[in-house]
Amino acid sequence: MKKIGEDIYIGSNIISLLNNFTEKFDKILIFSNETIANIYFEKIRTALNEKDKIFYFAIKDGEKYKTIENILPAYDFMLENNFSRKSLVISLGGGVICDMGGYIAATYMRGIEFIQVPTSLLAQVDASVGGKVAINHPKCKNMIGSFKQPYKVIIDVEFLKTLPEREFKSGMGELIKHLFLINNEIYTKYIIDNVEKIKTMNTEVLLNIVEQSISTKKSYVDIDPLEKFERMFLNLGHTYAHALENFYNYEGISHGEAVAKGIIFDFEISHLRGNINQDFLEKTKSLFTLFNIDVEPTYIPEGKIFSLMKNDKKNSFGKIVSIGISQDKFLSKIELEEEEILQVMKKYSKNKLRASIDIGTNSCRLLIAEVKKENNSMILKRIIHKDLDIVKLGEDVNKNKFLKETAIERTLIALKKYSKVLKDFSILPEDINCFATSATRDSINKDYFIKKVWDETGIKINCIPGEKEAYINFKGVCSAITFDKNILVFDIGGGSTEFTLGDFKGIKESISLNIGSVRITEKFFLNEDGNLDFSENNRKLATEWLQTELKKLNKFLNYDFNLIGVAGTATTQVSVKEEMEEYDSNKIHLYMLSKSDIENNLNLYLKKIPLNLDIKGLDSKRRDVIIGGSIILLNILKYFNKNTFQVSEFDNLMGAILGGLNE
Repeated sequence: MKKIGEDIYIGSNIISLLNNFTEKFDKILIFSNETIANIYFEKIRTALNEKDKIFYFAIKDGEKYKTIENILPAYDFMLENNFSRKSLVISLGGGVICDMGGYIAATYMRGIEFIQVPTSLLAQVDASVGGKVAINHPKCKNMIGSFKQPYKVIIDVEFLKTLPEREFKSGMGELIKHLFLINNEIYTKYIIDNVEKIKTMNTEVLLNIVEQSISTKKSYVDIDPLEKFERMFLNLGHTYAHALENFYNYEGISHGEAVAKGIIFDFEISHLRGNINQDFLEKTKSLFTLFNIDVEPTYIPEGKIFSLMKNDKKNSFGKIVSIGISQDKFLSKIELEEEEILQVMKKYSKNKLRASIDIGTNSCRLLIAEVKKENNSMILKRIIHKDLDIVKLGEDVNKNKFLKETAIERTLIALKKYSKVLKDFSILPEDINCFATSATRDSINKDYFIKKVWDETGIKINCIPGEKEAYINFKGVCSAITFDKNILVFDIGGGSTEFTLGDFKGIKESISLNIGSVRITEKFFLNEDGNLDFSENNRKLATEWLQTELKKLNKFLNYDFNLIGVAGTATTQVSVKEEMEEYDSNKIHLYMLSKSDIENNLNLYLKKIPLNLDIKGLDSKRRDVIIGGSIILLNILKYFNKNTFQVSEFDNLMGAILGGLNE
């Protein structure tokens, strides 16, 4: 174990050290988020001796929950359990939890003690040290806060070994920032020489880099605890980073990733002013890319970037303040000119946000992602925002070929919401790719629907044929999966199912069949009274119909391929199998499902849905079509004689964002 100053302890498997510092407190609140709580609450409880005075409180996981609305229930909990001025808060988590736990301690009864137990690299090298505690305001990050030094900081590098890769990269973004604060070539060389050991979580190397990074930050804090001068240099990269996080509504990008982009933004300003050369800039970029950290600033439109940057808490007298650097790594406080900001944004204008909207038979979906335009093609950089609404646009279209007015109104409500989101993200009309599929193309009043959507939302709909839908599905899947043989991508929609076979060279076969979860439900399981009837006989009739329709896929039998499923029917099988309280895209993406998994799920649906019983992981709005979709899925597996298939979260939405609609 290593010790920095009087209050910071660094080591491996040192959680039990908490017992040395908790005896004098009457009650202890372990404050965390739900993700960390599920992993570590039991470990902390086991490590602590005085279990009778331990209380636990967890909030939802994410920067967007770092608000006063999520702080108030913690105060309520502490009051209800008679926490006093002799009580203690232990912040167990990443940067958000360190900030919030410290803020709770700083403000409860005008201040009680708190201990930081940071579990992420970002928190260990940054948020847990220095005494800045805060919550966000809707218009600005960390706007509401205080300075309060923690009673102790316990840093256990073993926590880092369970971090998702993205969270570890976030911490490396801040850690690399510290290289520019100490100008230590030996330490910089140590980082470069130990890249692989850092990536593989070598304990000794982790201890060394965390210790050095904390020592760097602490040296600035000790000189300037209230950030009057020297400590402001710790904000290198943060003016643009905070603007970007706000622009993204704290979705899709971690703080460390934003800081990495912000450092390059600041250095681009320094380059414009002639204070550093191009080689300095490129070498800085290469440090981050050693850890696969994207450092290119994202384009923020002129109408947004000035207002976002002007709201930064470092500003005064109407000036936008940031940190500049010289060729010899001398840092300085600088005031940014609007023209300089625009020049940097213009340089990185190919890194921008695009959106796609899928108006399907059963649902409407929105995807917003950051892409880079390169050689007339789009490269995905990160997913920023997702949304889904069950609108049942295709209700009864199978019977009368007509979009019902009530179904159109439900769809318009969703699209109006999406229109507002698109406006908030300042996405231009030419970067919005909206397409409608089988329900719209099968209806005789599609032109009326398309015009109504345009008139009321300003969203232009492209009604695409099944072949185009199959193509953009394939394009979306190919952006996520590395494969060395053929893949067959299937998308069970509400009205149709698309099948696309190909390899890394392109598509070989493609077909759209008029089988879908809504279509099969209306055709076989909806009786004259409008009630669902999943009797064995109806399931048998549905299966016979499917087997006849699937014979149209006989040309696919000539190929050897891996089977990939996309969209709602496939992804729901995972969320139900895993009994997800909340939909977890990362867990679902690239999940491997077996035939027996689908059979078990179908039996569960058949048992509970007719009795109107809840099923964990199943969106209640999908209840009436998931049985039909699952029957289609099982018949696809049977037809191709496959026992497994892989699920991809990347589908036609991603394919459209990457330009597939125009190819």
